[in-house]
Amino acid sequence: MKVSEIMTKDVITVRPNTTVSEIARLLTTHRIHAVPVVDEEQRVIGIVSESDLFLKEKGLPFTAVKFPALFKQLVEPNRIVEVYEAARHHTAEDIMTREVVCADVDDDIGRVAWLMAQRGVVSMPVLKDGKLAGIVSRSDLIRLLARGEQ
Repeated sequence: MKVSEIMTKDVITVRPNTTVSEIARLLTTHRIHAVPVVDEEQRVIGIVSESDLFLKEKGLPFTAVKFPALFKQLVEPNRIVEVYEAARHHTAEDIMTREVVCADVDDDIGRVAWLMAQRGVVSMPVLKDGKLAGIVSRSDLIRLLARGEQ
């Protein structure tokens, strides 16, 4: 089975200048986990996922010490609200993952699922001729399990 058979074709996308606040609104309103960042020709130039908007652990160089980080900066836990407030005006370009793992419309679902597991991604843009054609998520793959119960 090809990924084009299960992908979502109407993809919600953002441009590089879309604000973090607008991205957060899109993710929550549409109950999605990620939005591709596209240029004028619908080429994927990045992706912003929920994990890009949430705390991560960041280690100090040459140590095992880890601290909470948000938007690529170390954050004291009692300052998280302040950092979120200040970050509302950051853009997709500021926080997006630039090395995007993508699938092709003709890729086999098994290959795509394995690639998603290896790379730890929840959603993967699907390309046709180098341009965005859809997006596949873990939810799309899990829906395959439900098909047998129809």
